[in-house]
Amino acid sequence: MLYCIGDYYNYWYFWVETTGGKSGTVLSLGIKKEPENLALSWYSRAKRGYETMAQHKGKSTPSLAGQVLKDYRKSHSLTQEQIAYDLRLEPRTYRAYETGEYPLNNINELRRIADLLGIEPERLGLASSLYVPRTPEQIEDIIQHAWDLIGESRVQEAQTIIDRLIRHVEIQIVSENPDLLRSLARAYHTAGYVTSVGTRSYESYKAIPHYHQMEVIARIVNDDTLLNLALTYQGDMYQRLGEAKKAITYLEAARDTTPRADVAAQGNGIQLLGRAYLRVNNVDGFERTMAKSEELTHAFDPKASSTHGHYSLGTVYEEYGRSYANLGLMQKALDYLDLAQTALPQTKFWELLLTTARAIALVKGKELRAGLDLATQAANECIETGNIRFLDRIYIIDHYVEELTRDIMQLRKPVREALHRGQVTEI
Repeated sequence: MLYCIGDYYNYWYFWVETTGGKSGTVLSLGIKKEPENLALSWYSRAKRGYETMAQHKGKSTPSLAGQVLKDYRKSHSLTQEQIAYDLRLEPRTYRAYETGEYPLNNINELRRIADLLGIEPERLGLASSLYVPRTPEQIEDIIQHAWDLIGESRVQEAQTIIDRLIRHVEIQIVSENPDLLRSLARAYHTAGYVTSVGTRSYESYKAIPHYHQMEVIARIVNDDTLLNLALTYQGDMYQRLGEAKKAITYLEAARDTTPRADVAAQGNGIQLLGRAYLRVNNVDGFERTMAKSEELTHAFDPKASSTHGHYSLGTVYEEYGRSYANLGLMQKALDYLDLAQTALPQTKFWELLLTTARAIALVKGKELRAGLDLATQAANECIETGNIRFLDRIYIIDHYVEELTRDIMQLRKPVREALHRGQVTEI
């Protein structure tokens, strides 16, 4: 095996060759200490020698990093193709890393992989003292990866990655660097969102501190888009907590006090304001704001959205569909959900969003068997993926059916009493 450790000034490289296994006989041992510029040249020569020995033996030996990748993949039930996609690697390159056919020993690559998997670099063989600050571009790449994981409803992975990133960036920022502060604010946005996806409504307070930190940074760097998003999502969390008045205060502030926010942020805030208006039975306000939100979906490039795709024509259609379902307008709800399905990406997150919305529409439209079948399917998938926010919708369905059953039993009671007095025997 070939190992490396180091600090900012020196690298130490050593290799150990044995007859195999932890108890094998040591065949060769070497160690070298060099400044970085000389060490890399020496390391290349040592690596070639090690590869030659491995080829001579005729069998590839997985490196420490390769074994960690394999363990991670299996623990998260991923295929080699899936994890290769996550790491921005060709599948054949990833397979070679995992099997040891191609050694994974580039320090920058190991650090990049650690960031994308949300694991500490020591697990991949890097020394803990070997810390290199991340650039805003690297931070944004990790943030986008977390959003990609949200799209696949891989909630726990996204949470681990973004929490680790925030810890590192907070340590890194020692001055009011606007670019780094904006990146940190976007990381808080991601952390708040993934936290909200992983919690029930009554736990929504857990996401609020992330959005509050985002708001603080947005005011420091004077960024209306970030401020709009921070106020909007704080409002949405209060709406989930049942504090409708406070929610509307935040959502209207997002609308009225951030004139320079980009169109995606504005439209997203207006859509969620419509949701809050309906919560307080302001149907006219709901219709008015939703119409404006729908109009704004045509005014920006979805691929460059500050909401990372979580506001679009598809999300507006889904909002209409679920809202009309709650108003008891089943066919109108289903029509909008059909439109949403054609507009939203075909990923697990959006599939669950639509499945749970359809279940609500069918159950409240008294199509109980079809609706409850969908609800059961969705409940299992929500639990498997950690998407607890959508599981809340299944609890709403269950509570609705429970109340409906109780009402039916109450209505049936006089009939049963009359039948009993008439001594009619049930068949």
